[in-house]
Amino acid sequence: MKNGKVIALGISCVLALAPLGACGSSSSSGGTKTLEFMTMQSTGTPQLKVIQKLTKKFEKANPGITIKANPGTNNNQNDIRVRLAGHNPPDIWATHGWSRDRYGNFLEPMQNRPWAKRLKPLGNEVYKTSDGKFYALPADIQVSGIMYNETVMTKAGIDTKSIDSWDAFKDACEKLKAAGMTPIVSTPKDMGAVGDIADYILPGMYTDAQLKELKGGKFDPSIYQKYAEMVSQWTKNGYFNVDYTSATPDDIARLMASDKAGFYFRSNGNAQLIESYNPNVKLGMMPIPSATGKPYFSTGEDMLTFGVSKTSKNKEAALKFIDFLAEPENLQQLVNVSMNNSALTGVKSALGQFQTSYDYWMKDKKTATVPFFDRKYLPGMYSTMSKSTDGIITGQLTPKDAADQAKTAFENLKTKK
Repeated sequence: MKNGKVIALGISCVLALAPLGACGSSSSSGGTKTLEFMTMQSTGTPQLKVIQKLTKKFEKANPGITIKANPGTNNNQNDIRVRLAGHNPPDIWATHGWSRDRYGNFLEPMQNRPWAKRLKPLGNEVYKTSDGKFYALPADIQVSGIMYNETVMTKAGIDTKSIDSWDAFKDACEKLKAAGMTPIVSTPKDMGAVGDIADYILPGMYTDAQLKELKGGKFDPSIYQKYAEMVSQWTKNGYFNVDYTSATPDDIARLMASDKAGFYFRSNGNAQLIESYNPNVKLGMMPIPSATGKPYFSTGEDMLTFGVSKTSKNKEAALKFIDFLAEPENLQQLVNVSMNNSALTGVKSALGQFQTSYDYWMKDKKTATVPFFDRKYLPGMYSTMSKSTDGIITGQLTPKDAADQAKTAFENLKTKK
């Protein structure tokens, strides 16, 4: 999952030139095939535990295959970048949001697998190319809005269903502040916590015509500056947690869990940490207001998405494992620890306490979804978005500085293409 949003920092130009020509990292001895699986899941997490459980189940049914499911590290993205650059990729790896746009040249296409037709339409724009190809098995698909503490909203007299504009959001923050609550929580200790503020808000700062221009390679800094000015004003108004610069993700989770904070621009999966501090906390999710249209949710590929190296020595064994994971009974176990919607039919969503909010906004109100902004329009710029947002909140950057920084990064990346 995007737990702390796992950041794609960008793969060097050499990787984009062509598919790898070297072999994968699997090995065979005495009739047993050993496959390396880069899970990108931290030791002890519910996600890794389920992966390990399913791995053992697969090995028991396939005694000739051993799956080496390696825990993630603090440098997952750099790890896979180095492996790909060295033409020594793992047999299977978690694609952390980039199966199509970053790893498509290196992964075995999946559109002809027996489970491929079960991919929900919600995932078409996220996973598929224009000709219908996709390159990984997704367990879940993230649908993210603004997380909120229901108890806090009730105490402050706020109806989140009525927040349909940024002015209404500002009014809600004022009510929270007046009630002695922290309106918005975030932390620079987790790049995702500040990066998601930009990733969620920016789509609604653009008109359709402006998005088309951005996709075509034209970056208008004035639009980014409008976003930066809004966040800067939130800072001046005292909406962010006072310990922003020193707060850890655990600190933020405790604030939300103790009914002392209102809004958190993070994916549902981050609620697991919050719930660990208070199992009775009441949380919900709401759409993101738009400056140019109606509120929307952001959607994208999450961490429980796995691809197979097209150069793996034991590709068929790796694909067999992927097909095994795609079986409804097995995929359900992965989805159950995602707090997301399932990406394939035949598997129930597992949004937990967010299910009520999700059903209201997605099913009853037919709220629109948009792809994660950085992945569709600013690939390789999530780090810039995160750092510029942090600079705005700390006062180290003016809104214009932040916009200029984003424009420079955009132009640099365009030059490297």
